[in-house]
Amino acid sequence: MGSKRPDFGDGASPGKIFIGGLAKDTTIDTFVKYFGKYGEITDSVIMKDRQTGRPRGFGFITYADPVVVDTVIAETHVINGKQIK
Repeated sequence: MGSKRPDFGDGASPGKIFIGGLAKDTTIDTFVKYFGKYGEITDSVIMKDRQTGRPRGFGFITYADPVVVDTVIAETHVINGKQIK
């Protein structure tokens, strides 16, 4: 009947954040190193085109502490010379 876990309804993780506008040459190492300065990362991915394997310009970071997301969103970020969203 009752679950001890919070229900987020949409299947989203509370510490997961969308990162858009990545330069096509941004590597996963650069991505994780940059966003790791805000807190412990439990998962990270840069989405790639299925046919070409090339980065699609966006990804996701999941933090162990969901509170970190607010800090990340509040700041302006530039990776590989490109401002990201």
